[in-house]
Amino acid sequence: MTPADLYRSCRLSAWRLETLQNYAPSGAGDEERQRAFHAGEPLPPPGQGKQADLELIAALRESGRQIGRVHVVDQPVTPYVLYELAVYAENASAGEDVRIADRSAHPELEALAQDFAIFDAEAGDATVILFDYDDRGRVRGYEIADDPETVSRCREQYRLALTRSVPLAELTAATPAVPGR
Repeated sequence: MTPADLYRSCRLSAWRLETLQNYAPSGAGDEERQRAFHAGEPLPPPGQGKQADLELIAALRESGRQIGRVHVVDQPVTPYVLYELAVYAENASAGEDVRIADRSAHPELEALAQDFAIFDAEAGDATVILFDYDDRGRVRGYEIADDPETVSRCREQYRLALTRSVPLAELTAATPAVPGR
């Protein structure tokens, strides 16, 4: 089963925790969007992969499932995080609950260093994907786990990040305009 399969097959919810400050572009379309953003130009339309993600988010929400993410960010925010804040608006428009947690304001978030997604966290048979990235933010692989210890740890880490986060709309309303938005 792949991460996309788990998103499609979740019954109740899909929650993602992001902890990196830089992720490698996911393709030529993403590279072009990042370039445009950092040049202060309008963002090109989402590429095929991003568009498929947005359609999946909308389909999950339409079927009554919850989907969200918390990105734990450091200060000062990286140019990549600024870009993410701009493109997260597309995810939020599709129905994803996008939230940001500032690690500098919440030292208890310091230990959160593993990206993961947890599916059906509210159920007794939750599943987790632990993502493995290299130092440039490229996915090296992932591990799917459903053992109680891993699921419990991920539930608790997500809960901690969630309770220290603010909704994307609240953050961007309080932040000066950034190029590409």
